[in-house]
Amino acid sequence: MLGVGLGLTASGGAQLPPQLPQGLGWDEARFPLPLQRAAEGYRLDMDPRSLIDPAVWSGPAIHVDIGSGDDGNSGLGAQDGDFSAAKRTIHAAFTAGNATGGAYRVLVKSGFYKENHFTANGTVEPDQPVAVLAWGGRVHYRTGPENPAFVPDQGTAYVTTLSAVLRVFRTDAADARGRYQELSAAADLAACRATAGTFFKDGSNIHVNIGIDPNGRIALIRSLHGARFLTHANDFYLEGFDIEGGISGAFHMDAAAARNVVCVGSSFRYSAHGTPGSEQDAFRVLRTSGLVWARDCDAAGGAKDNWNFHENGNPGMHVLMERCRGARPGAGLASSCNDFTTHDGVRAAVISCEFEGGGSHGGSSVHCIETTRTWFLDCRIQADDSDGDGQAAALTCSNDAIVWIEGSQAQAHGAAQENAAVRANGGTVFLRRTITAGSRAISGGGTVSSY
Repeated sequence: MLGVGLGLTASGGAQLPPQLPQGLGWDEARFPLPLQRAAEGYRLDMDPRSLIDPAVWSGPAIHVDIGSGDDGNSGLGAQDGDFSAAKRTIHAAFTAGNATGGAYRVLVKSGFYKENHFTANGTVEPDQPVAVLAWGGRVHYRTGPENPAFVPDQGTAYVTTLSAVLRVFRTDAADARGRYQELSAAADLAACRATAGTFFKDGSNIHVNIGIDPNGRIALIRSLHGARFLTHANDFYLEGFDIEGGISGAFHMDAAAARNVVCVGSSFRYSAHGTPGSEQDAFRVLRTSGLVWARDCDAAGGAKDNWNFHENGNPGMHVLMERCRGARPGAGLASSCNDFTTHDGVRAAVISCEFEGGGSHGGSSVHCIETTRTWFLDCRIQADDSDGDGQAAALTCSNDAIVWIEGSQAQAHGAAQENAAVRANGGTVFLRRTITAGSRAISGGGTVSSY
């Protein structure tokens, strides 16, 4: 990915993959990491589906089609991909799958799903091992409408009526990764009408001003639960989804469980802030004693953090991030917002990932806390001091945490000298073949050294 000269060379000239650092504490017997060089960076020579209960792949498949499905249908087909008797919503497929009493798959036909279509606002969950798979293209799910209808207000401002709106985005002004541009909340209606790039909530009336007709260009994120799983305690697999919104996170798993959670080729963005000051993360997994593996995924625009992992008294969580990304954490009154953070005793291997930072709510792009052990291999970690306060940090290691950064880049942009590429706030940071741009800030008995 970054081409920093990774790995050792065998006598025959072939490069050997890097080895896990001593002290990481990764359970290789349960979760082997067969690293291989890829065209860019590294990849795991391992099928993510192999980490899930095999009964999932041989169990029944419940089909979902937002276009022609009906929740009164059985959801079953003659074979995988037969949507002739499809359900209409994902939560109806969970109900049907749970009734089988065994592991199952949910095959979701490509399309746009909205509001309560996923978990019925957090009230319906799987209770068996399950895989939720996009079929025939990507599945787009948002805790809001697909295309809200706006009518002219004054000048370049327009208005629509919709309750419980928390965040407003412009979908036609996305970055190269497809991440939307958020509109700022105006102080009052007059300010919104006078200022492009803003919105104003007047009860259920949502005023927006983007300088042009907003129809087909606006995403409204409502105060709804999205992909929230508080009781599901079995293996879970997700592939091919773009999930937007959710007041408890775009993706949130919280049951104390010994299981694996695997997400492939999916995005988790724009979690909302149901209670000001209690903003939630884009992707959050808690209390899972097992492997949490994200491959080729993106988490961005979280109201708090983007990627967040806690054991919360249930030890044994292993986190594997492979070719994932994060950017622009923080919204509302949230502070200390991170692209990626591990807590408690989590063990993490972060392979060929990019964390861009860019939020204006403080916090390091990456923060490893308490007794976590985290290995970053071939990663790009960037902090952006765009507000000029000189407090940007690419990576912070706090308390008794230990971090190994190998063949990576840690950069803290901005003119102020206080910007830190690496900050050891009591924690221990080891560097190997890593480029740093910015200071090394050491406090509280922390250390930064080579290994």
